[in-house]
Amino acid sequence: MIGRPMHSYPVYYEQPYLTSLEATVVSITDKGVILDRTICYPEGGGQSGDQGLVGGCTLVDTTKDDEHTIYHHVENPTFKEGEKVLIELDWEHRYHFMQMHTAQHVASGLLFSHFGIQTVSVHQGQSILTIETDAQQIAPETCHALEDLVNEQVLASHAVHYEVHTQASAKQLDLRRSIKVEGDGVRLVVVEDVDTVACGGLHVARTGEIELFHYAGQEKIRSHVRLIFTVGKTAKQMIRRTEAVAAELGTLFSSPLEQLVAVATQAVEQASLDKRELQKAEERIAALELDKRVQKAAVKDGVPVLVWDVEADLSLKDIGLAVLSYPDLALCAAKQDGQRVLWLIALQGRASELLDFSQAKQALLATINAKGGGKSPLYQGSGTGDREALFSAFRERLA
Repeated sequence: MIGRPMHSYPVYYEQPYLTSLEATVVSITDKGVILDRTICYPEGGGQSGDQGLVGGCTLVDTTKDDEHTIYHHVENPTFKEGEKVLIELDWEHRYHFMQMHTAQHVASGLLFSHFGIQTVSVHQGQSILTIETDAQQIAPETCHALEDLVNEQVLASHAVHYEVHTQASAKQLDLRRSIKVEGDGVRLVVVEDVDTVACGGLHVARTGEIELFHYAGQEKIRSHVRLIFTVGKTAKQMIRRTEAVAAELGTLFSSPLEQLVAVATQAVEQASLDKRELQKAEERIAALELDKRVQKAAVKDGVPVLVWDVEADLSLKDIGLAVLSYPDLALCAAKQDGQRVLWLIALQGRASELLDFSQAKQALLATINAKGGGKSPLYQGSGTGDREALFSAFRERLA
């Protein structure tokens, strides 16, 4: 709705490029500062609220309530009600969103007119613009075609202007999107020769000010495709960062750009093979170290009983796998891992007849303030106490 009475008269509609304005403080509330007029656009329609300074104090956000009262969220305001204050916009922040909002109209309009794809919702963030569509899938070729179409309209530098309509006259225009406001005074944003839609946001005066529109990817949300774009200076920065990363990877892999993916894929596959071979080697070492200790272990009723203060470079997981190759074995192993103590108790074969872990668990784990569990024959977890206390308790129960 346009022209509805509200606090903080929206000068931003009449002068969207105005960067500073003197205003009078109407009131200072828990919700924010209310001024008699403002150039600060309040968050809404997927567009961020304005930031900057009010009376020299930091303006962190601008919002409005259901009654269209505009609140300026000012950190530690030093001014009082009735005083005049100077509003100073963070123009880079504002202009970035004006560029994105205009680019979104152009992109959504072309998505509909050229590909029959509707826009469900939009979000304009600090770095990216997202458009959720009604499509379940969109081919990359379509996204790149859209990118080209939008940039053609950017180069054409179409004028962007506003019209105020009644509900009846607006509906006669057969807009691509339904009108969400009630009553007359419907504000339409017209991108000449491209798109017309009802919108209460702020936009640049010509599509040429968008500068650059860049497709950055897509994702699925609620079974729909959400397209991701960057705009203007942010788009240039992202493209240059991507180029820099590609150049660094090319140097790292000693590969020209056109062969980089193949070379990197081969390197990743080789690394995966090397990792598997290393894992097998670590498992063999753990098995050998365990066997060396089992050969020297005390035996009770034919079952080797072993406690093991495990070296830092060995894995309890690998030791647990090695345990399974023995018909009978009672093992209590532990190792220091930073502030934690990792523990493993294995009761393989007839060892479970010598020690019922479910009955001994509480007393054993209490020695190192430990938690954990598992199922026969392997139990493990972590604690914070002295490993030797756990070993002593284990030995006593199997003495």
